[in-house]
Amino acid sequence: MWRFIKRLFGMALLVSIAFLAITFGPHLLARFVMANNTQWISERFSEELRVQNELLVLETTITGNETARLEAWLVGTVQEVHIPYSYSISFSVDLSQSVVQSAGNNTIEVILPPPRAVFSKLLVDEPNVKRKDWLYPLTPERYADIKTEIEQRLYDECAVNPVFLESARATAVEKMEALFFSFSETAEASITKDILVIVGDSTAYAPPLGDPAG
Repeated sequence: MWRFIKRLFGMALLVSIAFLAITFGPHLLARFVMANNTQWISERFSEELRVQNELLVLETTITGNETARLEAWLVGTVQEVHIPYSYSISFSVDLSQSVVQSAGNNTIEVILPPPRAVFSKLLVDEPNVKRKDWLYPLTPERYADIKTEIEQRLYDECAVNPVFLESARATAVEKMEALFFSFSETAEASITKDILVIVGDSTAYAPPLGDPAG
């Protein structure tokens, strides 16, 4: 009798285990596989970002006119130079500083550093430069200094321009999403299909002109 009860209990236990395995097993297995896949994808994608190293997110050009004057006591303006120009500046994201991690729910999270100005160039419309310098002739050195001052001022303004930075941040998110989806399509047995991109705030700092990498 006791042996029969033990067998009956063993069979009931096996049936319960089989029921649990059938009911919850696929879900638990799927969660385990997805968790491992998400971790694997995040590690591979992090490596991919470090290979690419840098992501260009904005190139923009503005045009304008600058007037430089020299004043003398009692005489007034002794030199005036009117300079039309175009100014180009580019922003990029340093992918070597990115962080890629699993965010759960079959999603990876990519944290990017803020966009930074990495290249700028002042182009003067030389044929249309106008000067009034008969009292104090404009020297090549003075002219070069004026253009350097214009370029520095434009850089200081544009590198922290909130409109440019917001556009750069939005483009960084779009390009990162496109890059991830392209990468995930080619990854073997990829299950992870969602990405959350977070871009740092760059409004508080601009690298010095000539040293965009900081």
